Amino acid sequence: MKNNDLHPGQILKQLYIDPNHLSVKDLSKQLDMKYATLSKVIKGQQSITSELSLKLAHRFSTSPEFWLTLQMNFDQNDKSRGTDDPFYQLMKISGDAILKLFGIQSNNDYEPRAIVLKEKRLYPDIIAFPKNKDQDIVMIEFQGYKEPMMRYIMASKISMMCTQEDYTGPVLGAIVYTDKAFKKASLPFSIESQSGKSYLKGQFIEIDLSEYTEQELVDIDEQLIILAPFTLAKNYPKDEYSQRCRQWKKQIDQLFSQKTVEQVTNILSLFILDRQRNMSRKEVENMFHFDISNTRVGKELLKEGEKKGKKEGKIEGEKKAALKLIAKQMAKKFDMSIRSILPRLRPLQTNDIMDLGENILSMNTFDEAYQWINNRKKLIRMGT
Repeated sequence: MKNNDLHPGQILKQLYIDPNHLSVKDLSKQLDMKYATLSKVIKGQQSITSELSLKLAHRFSTSPEFWLTLQMNFDQNDKSRGTDDPFYQLMKISGDAILKLFGIQSNNDYEPRAIVLKEKRLYPDIIAFPKNKDQDIVMIEFQGYKEPMMRYIMASKISMMCTQEDYTGPVLGAIVYTDKAFKKASLPFSIESQSGKSYLKGQFIEIDLSEYTEQELVDIDEQLIILAPFTLAKNYPKDEYSQRCRQWKKQIDQLFSQKTVEQVTNILSLFILDRQRNMSRKEVENMFHFDISNTRVGKELLKEGEKKGKKEGKIEGEKKAALKLIAKQMAKKFDMSIRSILPRLRPLQTNDIMDLGENILSMNTFDEAYQWINNRKKLIRMGT
């Protein structure tokens, strides 16, 4: 078995823990981290973070990049990458309801998958493969930020998917924008030679959730109530919004099974936080009596990483080390110079930088990373 077939936790155990006759408990103490957290890393249930890479580098005389590269290579070779995305989780729970947005009437006729288009590192959010070969493959992109090249990216993904899967059948490409500004920013897909002898043009089914009313979504399928946060304006009055949130939760409790209702509530919470910036995570949790941070999706997308009780000098030293490490990681992934990246990272706090290091593995373009950085800067300015 090759090393990139092993998750980084296995490599840590086989090459560093066992040969040094260490127990996981002893190493957790040496690294000043919780035993349960390290145990999850070794079992492959949790990724090696930027913070942990620094600790492992110091303990075993390696570079931090060694551990982050192991994690990145493993993630990129894992075709299940992206399954913690809330929209993908929603597709697995209510795929038939989502497909109705595009006019597809399905009775469990499709199987959602997340596949990696390895050649160009393009990651589609969802591909729904039909169980009946006569039906379209459906490629769905959920777009939650401004990306002028969105339609070009979508066309690239469809072409690469067909090439990778050796597929020449029908494909339905669908883009779901969570805000009208994101759709407006997307340029038409058209590539043509000056002579007009060669051209590529195309269009896709495009849905702007902010153009729907809550009732219109429910009329399509009751389970689409989970997308209701995107139908309300971002400046919707906070008190009224809270009342709507509680109503959505009641509807979810009635519509979904006991097995999935907690997961669906978690997804709804993330959508609320994404859409309603004037509500804090704690407010949403208290409203639903639900702790987002204890769920898999919440840990992936809402890591706060608050490190308390550290001396100022140590925090500053950690920030410098983290800045250098994450800048290197981003430069390698996005083929950019470290010098051009560092100025954009410096306003971030140490915990934000560590958070970025964990999330960078799932980002496909520097624009995604830059959008993430700008969002964090806004939170810092607001004092949250």
